[in-house]
Amino acid sequence: MSSLTPFKTLTVFDFDYAYLDSGAPVSSTYTTWVIFHGLGLNGAVFEKILPLAHAHNLRIVSVNRRGYAPSSGFEADEVSGIGFGKTHEEAEPFLRGQGVEIATFLVKFATQEGIPLADLDGPTGGIALIGWSLAGIHALSLLAYLDALSEDTRSALQKYLHTILSHDIAPTPLGIPNAATHNTSFLSMQDDQKRFDALVDWATAHYIHKSVTSENPDDLEFNHPSDTIPRSMRELSYEQRANYTNLDAFLGSDGKLRSCDVTAFAKLTKRALFNKSLAEKLPNVRVRYMSSGTSPGMVVWALWMLRKHAANPKEHYGDDAEKARDIKFVFQTEGNHFIFWDDPQKAIQQYGHAIML
Repeated sequence: MSSLTPFKTLTVFDFDYAYLDSGAPVSSTYTTWVIFHGLGLNGAVFEKILPLAHAHNLRIVSVNRRGYAPSSGFEADEVSGIGFGKTHEEAEPFLRGQGVEIATFLVKFATQEGIPLADLDGPTGGIALIGWSLAGIHALSLLAYLDALSEDTRSALQKYLHTILSHDIAPTPLGIPNAATHNTSFLSMQDDQKRFDALVDWATAHYIHKSVTSENPDDLEFNHPSDTIPRSMRELSYEQRANYTNLDAFLGSDGKLRSCDVTAFAKLTKRALFNKSLAEKLPNVRVRYMSSGTSPGMVVWALWMLRKHAANPKEHYGDDAEKARDIKFVFQTEGNHFIFWDDPQKAIQQYGHAIML
């Protein structure tokens, strides 16, 4: 189900993308943040930060990815290449398609809405693309398949897109195996609704870490949430929470996507971040990764591993991997996976800090 907040719609090729829009502030220099949501939660989960946008000279757009009504769904043949154990070669048509569609959405929205161009002197104006959680895959797909864009689309995208920020991405979408201490047994529950509810409970909890910067796994809490800090969205009834969630997408397109083999995402990440010839097609885009302070330990650990591999990409991503993009990492000490729900003002500050690095 979607939120009761009204969505607008933009058609990309033959597909509808529904989105929430804070609207433009009274400014000719504002920055537009375009946010894509994660697994099982639709774009309305970001609705609390939209009313704060203008005070920060921002326009915030939260998009429902395909598979999340009222955005278009997928035909069976579109998702035939993704699923449990699928390889990069099998999944690539889906990943490429998503990258091209998202790039095209950004260009079409920017030109139709007449948003400011990116400032050549800094990461302001233009667009910062934010991929939350699973949508870090979609952000990577945009960068990985720049060679699939038309020259007109790529040229227009260069004028607007200056930063991609991935918030709380897990290890496997980066092509990194999960830490041995991370327990995902709840994802093996046979009952679909119970499995989904367990995911939401896990993601909305707070995990108390000794340190988010030590790079010592023993300092992270992977499996046991705080029993004193209430979960996010706790004020919603089960029926109200359904306005922000989508079981069908969790079981369908997103369930298939997240279960592809980890090597499929390793190849995706290599194309997106560690391929100089592709990076040269959109050379000014800066890539930022951020983890929240009380999110599950696995997302902090994922960024530790990616930062290590980014320093020497050949070690993990293969002999032809090479440093190609401006990549920086931010390890927040406050807020959980849903900080934009619990403390929207703090979320804007944290996103803004990461984007401006």
